[in-house]
Amino acid sequence: MASAFKLNLFTPKGVVIKDLECNDIVIPTVRGEINILPDHTHILTELSTGLMTVKTPMGIRHFSVTAGLCRVLKDTVTILSFTSEKAEDIDMERAKAAKAKATDRLSGKESLSDVDIIKFRRKLERAEMRLRLANLK
Repeated sequence: MASAFKLNLFTPKGVVIKDLECNDIVIPTVRGEINILPDHTHILTELSTGLMTVKTPMGIRHFSVTAGLCRVLKDTVTILSFTSEKAEDIDMERAKAAKAKATDRLSGKESLSDVDIIKFRRKLERAEMRLRLANLK
C-alpha cells in the first residue's frame, strides 16, 4: 500500500503545481467533493469551481480550481483547471472589488442579458471563492 502520491495542477496559463507529494486531497467535482487517498481507484471526473485542500508531509495547502478535469491514475492525480490560484497568491482587495462589482451588476439596477447574468454569477462565485481561500492562508 502506497503512503503518498503525486499531484499535478495545470491551467492554460501554465503549471501551478508539479509532482507535489500528497497524502490526501479533497477535490470539488460536479457531483460533490471527493477525497483522494493513496491507492485510490482510477477515475476521470469533471471539476466544479471550488477549493481544493491538499495534505502534504509539510502541512496543508489550499488551491482554487475553476472547472476542468481531474484524473487519478496509479500514483498520480492530474488536475486540468481553467484557472487556479494558491492561497498565498490571493490579493484580498482585488477579490473584494471583484465581488462588489459582480454584486452591483447583478443587483437589478440595469437590464442584463441571460448571458451577462451567467457571466456575472460566475464572477461572483469566483470572487467569493478567492475570499474564502485568502482566509485559509
